[in-house]
Amino acid sequence: MTLTKVWKKLRERNWEQYRQFYFCVGFAVMLVSSYLLMLNSPLVQKTLPDGGDSRKQVYMMLCLAMVGCMIFVVYAANLFLRYKSREIGVFLALGTDKGKLSKALFAELGKCTLVVSVVGLAAGGVVSFLVGKLFEAIAKGAAVSFFVFTGTGWLYGILYTAVLFGVIMILTARFLKRSNIMDILNEHRKQEPLKRQVSFSYLLTGIVLTVLGVVIGFVVPNVIASVFHHWLGGWTNFFYILTLWGLYRIMVYSVSCHKKGRNPQKYYKHLVSYGLLKFQGASIVRNMLVITLLLLGGMFAVFYTPSQMNSMNASLDAYEAMYSYCYTEDAEELSKNEVFALAADYGVQISNYREAEFLQVLGSGVDRDHMDESGNLLEQYEKKHAVYECISASQYEQMTGQKASVEDGTYYMIQSEDAYENVFNRFDDMDQIYLEREDSYLPMEYQGNVIYQSLLNGDWGFDINARFVVSDGDYKKIAAHTMTYPRVKQVLFDSDKPEKAVEFNNELYKIFAQRMSDSMKVGSNYDAYKAKTSEPDSMYAMEAIYDADNPVKESDWQYEPTLLVLKEKNGLMTYAVYLLIFLYVSVICLAAVVVVAYARSQSVGLSSRQVFEDLEKLGADHGYLRRILRSQIQKVYFLPTLVGGLGILAFEILMCQINDGRLTKQELKMLPVLAVITLIMMAFQYLMYRASLHKVQKELSLL
Repeated sequence: MTLTKVWKKLRERNWEQYRQFYFCVGFAVMLVSSYLLMLNSPLVQKTLPDGGDSRKQVYMMLCLAMVGCMIFVVYAANLFLRYKSREIGVFLALGTDKGKLSKALFAELGKCTLVVSVVGLAAGGVVSFLVGKLFEAIAKGAAVSFFVFTGTGWLYGILYTAVLFGVIMILTARFLKRSNIMDILNEHRKQEPLKRQVSFSYLLTGIVLTVLGVVIGFVVPNVIASVFHHWLGGWTNFFYILTLWGLYRIMVYSVSCHKKGRNPQKYYKHLVSYGLLKFQGASIVRNMLVITLLLLGGMFAVFYTPSQMNSMNASLDAYEAMYSYCYTEDAEELSKNEVFALAADYGVQISNYREAEFLQVLGSGVDRDHMDESGNLLEQYEKKHAVYECISASQYEQMTGQKASVEDGTYYMIQSEDAYENVFNRFDDMDQIYLEREDSYLPMEYQGNVIYQSLLNGDWGFDINARFVVSDGDYKKIAAHTMTYPRVKQVLFDSDKPEKAVEFNNELYKIFAQRMSDSMKVGSNYDAYKAKTSEPDSMYAMEAIYDADNPVKESDWQYEPTLLVLKEKNGLMTYAVYLLIFLYVSVICLAAVVVVAYARSQSVGLSSRQVFEDLEKLGADHGYLRRILRSQIQKVYFLPTLVGGLGILAFEILMCQINDGRLTKQELKMLPVLAVITLIMMAFQYLMYRASLHKVQKELSLL
């Protein structure tokens, strides 16, 4: 009988070992290949803008998914080889030539990996097809393309599979390089005890290091930047190693530190369990740490979707008008009569239509775009800083219904309800306006903010996007003494939502984009003055990125109209892309948690089989043995789940607080949702613990 046939017989006899290996490799290939097929489909590619931040974020998450699956497969392959070590050792002890054995093992693993990879690729195709069609159904009416398979997607999937295949072969070669037969033969029995005793101070230092790593790596750089306007640089990220070290110490303490204390009877009652934990302590601690980190990554990805959906809904609720757009006076945009006529064609009833005129004027400000060599923020006051937009108090009142009492020489900034100052932006940066006809400056004093989201320019309304309300007298003076920059007409109105409201909004968007002037084809950070005084490739001189026929596609366009019907409809499409991507990442991380925890729990129990048999011979009943086994497997699940769940929830709260120095209403509303998600994850982990415990009890005949 050839070695190939012997391996086949062993495969049939030890199907449990192969099944776990098949599942891990196949699942990893399926996840990444389906991800790649979706990512390279026209459905996703036509939604993400070329060169945009969202596209970069998507590919960053792809890299994370690939690395996660790689770790997943490496762990499974090492575990499989450990199971095979006894068989290999027996062959070597019987005199089998190591070269022939190596070839046979390579052939066996290569065949198994190839077969399961092909199945994984096929499954990935099926999954991506089903998800793509579901994606189309969710975004029905907003989708700009359909899901189809692409050669690029298949090619990348095959290349990644080939990399996994190569990694498995390298691990196999490294395993076979061992020359000591007994080392190979006893590999599956190898224990990794903790080699040191630890005290309560070890736990305290672990907690301190965990917190210290987050504080120095995340909190301190943000606080120093906010208070002292100094950037420490990327080197602070290395302090996250302290957090990793601290978590390790916490895990070590939970496994190794057991003292008599005030209740020695309890200590002696669990003495066998404590001894077993210490005997396998090093490997258990490593797995606990891996599970904790995977849970942190997976839950971070899970939190992304509800957080973003909450942010989107909050931003839409803040708009006072359903339709808001502006255009320069040199553009031949839709007139009021044309808008009403277009709406009538689609059965849409328009109400509360109003117009106003903003003046574009050069004003003073503070340049905070640069840092010195030491990382300190440079603040440079400039009399000619940026082009702002100003509206008279009477026009503002007519547009918003809000009474605005503005004295000459003062102004109010138009802002959102949640606006706040930060390191780069201040409400009162502008203190004079340039009157070019007189070559003089009109002093201005900041009086406060007025809140009207629909008149906000850009996402923040600061600096180059700032809009101000000035007195009627100052408005006339500015209008009479400025001429370089075109005036801007602002349009606001509302409507009902009949069946064809989406079609009306799509057509309005299309016509607006087609009829705009060249001066409107600029990016969201464009500034007419800075574009002339900065480098040609500066962000202040970028051209617009938009698609008149595709409002779903993410754009970078200063004059993009805000049409709430489209935002509500297409927002789902935009966020569905991110939902899909982060869902993949969360599935990968959480699936890895399931496999690592399940495999570790099986290993913990089955490696102690001889101990359980000996205890039973000494008179221990099954109830006592089950308690010992339960305490062993609980270590794999309980502490990592608790640290991972509560840790990521605390970090999410910390991020919200650090980002803008406060917790907004929307963020406070979001916290209970995140807490519920964390509880669901913990409940799932508990179910997996029960399933793992039941399986090991069955294997050890303890049921």
